[in-house]
Amino acid sequence: MHSKGLSSDAIRVSTSSAPSTSSHGSTQDDYDSSGDVYVWGEVICDNSMRASSDIVIRSTGKTDFLLPKPLESKLVLDVYHVDCGVKHAALVTKNGEVFTWGEESGGRLGHGSREDSAHPRLVECLAICNVDIVACGEFHTCAVTTAGELYTWGDGTHNIGLLGNGTDVSHWIPKRISGALEGLQVAYVSCGTWHTALITSRGQLFTYGDGTFGVLGHGNRESVSCPREVESLSGLKTIAVACGVWHTAAVVEVIVTQSSSSISSGKLFTWGDGDKHRLGHGDKEARLKPTCVASLIDYDFHRIACGHSLTVGLTTSGQVLSMGNTVYGQLGNPRSDGKLPCLVEDIMGEHVVQVACGSYHVAVLTNKSEVFTWGKGANGRLGHGDIEDRKVPTLVEALRDRSVRHIACGSNFTAAICQHGGYQEPSSHNVPHAGNHLDSPERDTIAIIVALSIVMRVLHERL
Repeated sequence: MHSKGLSSDAIRVSTSSAPSTSSHGSTQDDYDSSGDVYVWGEVICDNSMRASSDIVIRSTGKTDFLLPKPLESKLVLDVYHVDCGVKHAALVTKNGEVFTWGEESGGRLGHGSREDSAHPRLVECLAICNVDIVACGEFHTCAVTTAGELYTWGDGTHNIGLLGNGTDVSHWIPKRISGALEGLQVAYVSCGTWHTALITSRGQLFTYGDGTFGVLGHGNRESVSCPREVESLSGLKTIAVACGVWHTAAVVEVIVTQSSSSISSGKLFTWGDGDKHRLGHGDKEARLKPTCVASLIDYDFHRIACGHSLTVGLTTSGQVLSMGNTVYGQLGNPRSDGKLPCLVEDIMGEHVVQVACGSYHVAVLTNKSEVFTWGKGANGRLGHGDIEDRKVPTLVEALRDRSVRHIACGSNFTAAICQHGGYQEPSSHNVPHAGNHLDSPERDTIAIIVALSIVMRVLHERL
């Protein structure tokens, strides 16, 4: 169904022009920039009705936006980060405040109430914490402060450990997680449906939650109720991580010897449920520990995203590679059978700087500030004005001149932060980076063999 008309007080936001995982408002550009948050796909809307002059019947509903629309808000906000779950979303303002909206269930909005929220609402318990990034799962939400503290909240009754606090108790307001993280600074966090992964400032990888299929990477299928370091990657530097429903992917920095010099390069590791070839190893077997995707050893990755049965990697040269189920055209390459990773060829002429996955759709942002989407089109989640699937990357025309700075995908909706005040190159804000870029043509067979041997040797020592 088409969306209702939007009010004139659509949210006004601004975004940081400088990459940052630790500070807000540190440059003049933070104050000179302004923009709008746009959403499309299945979104929650306000259906409240006034019964009388002093009585308002509060209610919310769902509607489909087939094209990107400004996010409705009762407040004027300066926003620089947004993340989306299945039925809710969260944003972080330039001042480090967290706002959430969507369907309330088990406390995932963090407001201490059972009310849905059609508009962004301040998470008051975090108002003085100076939050840097947020992540949304289906039943829970996480926030990382500029001091490296991790807060979680939501429905903990689904499995012990979903919130990382050692219990199966729900938390309707944010609670700080310490334990094994005491003395460490969390730099990044990703939420799956049933588990969570985080990276520390030192590059250590921790996971917790439901361990089915070995999704936590600890060498077994056991659930973990508090953050635990992934030992097989101990001593290596993890620079990016993403959680699917039953699989996890990470980019790990490896030292590659090339000619007479050594240089760091990001290699893709996956583990968990291997069904639908989502792990990229050429089979459907589960992996209980992080396993290097051998067919991609020639690439230097620095970002990763996971859908339900999909993994998408982004190289430092702006190439996009996908692996997993071919359903809905979500691989972005109609010629691929999904058994092995494939290049998303139709955007090879673009330099992609960010990737995001919903359950069955993908969005990418280029250095020209353009957004391309593909995969499942139901609810208008691709932003092309219809509900048709797309098997190849397709430009979101409605955002062509909006100077997009950041994108995020929910299960069946998508969001973007759009810059005002003229074009600026999209930032790589809030995502850990790999080391120096290695151009593929310059790599030779020896370098590839050395890189692979290093990875396998280090992992063997950890087993």
